[in-house]
Amino acid sequence: MDLELAGKRVIVSAATRGVGRAIAERFLDEGATVAICGRRARASEPNAADPTVHSNPLGGDGVEEALAALGKRGKVHGAVVDCGSYDQVVQWVNEMAELMGGVDIVVSCASALGGIPRSRHGWDINYNTDVLSSVALWDAAHKYLKAAAPSAFVQLSTITAIENHTFVGSGFSYGALKAALINYVHQLALEYMSEGIRCNCVCPGPIYLKGGSWDYIDRELPDYYAANLARQPAGRFGTPEEVSNVVAFLASPRASWITGVNLTVDGGFSRNVKY
Repeated sequence: MDLELAGKRVIVSAATRGVGRAIAERFLDEGATVAICGRRARASEPNAADPTVHSNPLGGDGVEEALAALGKRGKVHGAVVDCGSYDQVVQWVNEMAELMGGVDIVVSCASALGGIPRSRHGWDINYNTDVLSSVALWDAAHKYLKAAAPSAFVQLSTITAIENHTFVGSGFSYGALKAALINYVHQLALEYMSEGIRCNCVCPGPIYLKGGSWDYIDRELPDYYAANLARQPAGRFGTPEEVSNVVAFLASPRASWITGVNLTVDGGFSRNVKY
């Protein structure tokens, strides 16, 4: 099925690696022009992660390496951006909109993930990176999305937002603030459908990729890894491509009558009935 994404101008935050990278790849493969951001210019630079966060040290490509690889698929722009900074995100969106001549689709992927300390500082990390980065994306992109309508805004959330899914000792801020994002995007959906802007969430379950969070968990918390794998009906975790396929469809004109949805992509991992 042709998703009618050729020629669309797409912004994807936090897209140098993992699910964000797969989303950027999918849009490029569909013929869209894509703008990405990441925290480091090069893979050789020190990790910018907060040392109090118990999570994957997030190696992998910086913006320069990602642009070199993605450029083989299509037209791509990129910049180094700290998504925990509202002002940096707004500036980046405006710069990318000028380069691309507008914005048709925004995908918000930035996250501090779940290994957050149980402290005020931990809440600040998740709030700034997960929530305010999304707010900044919307605030900056709204005028471009309105001008380009029909257009779309897609937020990446997590199944941790819809049911309890934490490891012992991890913070409570990740799931709580990802749940807040689902509510926020639903409000956007109702408010701005009249302008031709559709707003939806995607909630992935555990996603495995080499060098990713669940690869790290397999090494550092093997019992927790095994327990989560045992919950998967298919006996495996999801792949980034299985998420990016859904995001591309939701953002595409083929999903023109879908807005305000929180779509779970977890292979049956979560147990709640999804009315």
